[in-house]
Amino acid sequence: MEPKKLITITMPARNEEGNLPRAYEEVTEVFAKLPQYDYEVVVIDNASTDRTPEIVRGFCDKDPRWKYVRFSRNFGGETSLTVGLRLAKGDAVINLFSDLQDPPEKIPDFLAKWEEGYDVVSGILQDRQDRSKLRGIAARAAYKLIRMSSDIEIPESATDYRLVSRRVVDAFNQLNERQRYVRGLMHWVGFNKCELPYNRRPRQWGESKAPFWWCFQFALNAITSFSTKPLKLFMVFGSAVVTISFALSLWYAATRIFNIDDPPRGIPTIIILLLWNLGIMSLGIGLLGEYLGHIYTESKRRPLFILSDSKNLSADDLARLDSGAQK
Repeated sequence: MEPKKLITITMPARNEEGNLPRAYEEVTEVFAKLPQYDYEVVVIDNASTDRTPEIVRGFCDKDPRWKYVRFSRNFGGETSLTVGLRLAKGDAVINLFSDLQDPPEKIPDFLAKWEEGYDVVSGILQDRQDRSKLRGIAARAAYKLIRMSSDIEIPESATDYRLVSRRVVDAFNQLNERQRYVRGLMHWVGFNKCELPYNRRPRQWGESKAPFWWCFQFALNAITSFSTKPLKLFMVFGSAVVTISFALSLWYAATRIFNIDDPPRGIPTIIILLLWNLGIMSLGIGLLGEYLGHIYTESKRRPLFILSDSKNLSADDLARLDSGAQK
């Protein structure tokens, strides 16, 4: 008899004491209907300040399939996703946020796609019931900006609710950058991909940890992590400005040399053009600063994360995290 395939559920959490008991129940119920699989759950606590550590430790005490790690401070959602993949032992790994807005009942659908031979099954958001229209517009604008500027094809409305195969996890764990855009990295590594549409639930407890401006910060990080197109765009613009300026200079010189009609003396026009040029140059310098900031962050080689606590982790698990923190 062949051993059962192991499925790892990675579950980032920050201040989710009201949602975690339900997450435990729903994940347990889902896998009770999937007896052909074994499973483990890795909870990554991003320095919660509520009862999250106590609750998850209780899960670990009564069910050894649950594992727990806690950061020494809030290292961000992308780092939480990375640590989950470092610890995952499964033949396939599914990320499921502990707020349960991504429905656990879709797990069998992800597994069905994986069994068909897909290595990356991306959850594609069709409807989000708790999001305002303004926030929805901002999110769609951010996605379009990423897709226009990125050098890789990322599905619109893709979320972090996804399944990845073992070979994708192994490939991902070889990547060394500190500034991470995990959705992009999952598509950068390649392999067979498909999409799984779903509707996101309204949040039952607590509030979203992502502020309104997060969409634009997220887009900026994604673009500067995966594309040099914005730099090339400013180079093209600069070349065009130089060409136009050179042509105007020739025209002005010709009017003086050949005593043609004097050029218009439009001081306000000149000031407006200079201000426009200065504004665009400032944007370009700011964009260049973002790229330089990424280089600066990478060059410091600080650990990607620091742990303050763990539960149900083996010595091998901790060793993998120690080496992974340096990547």
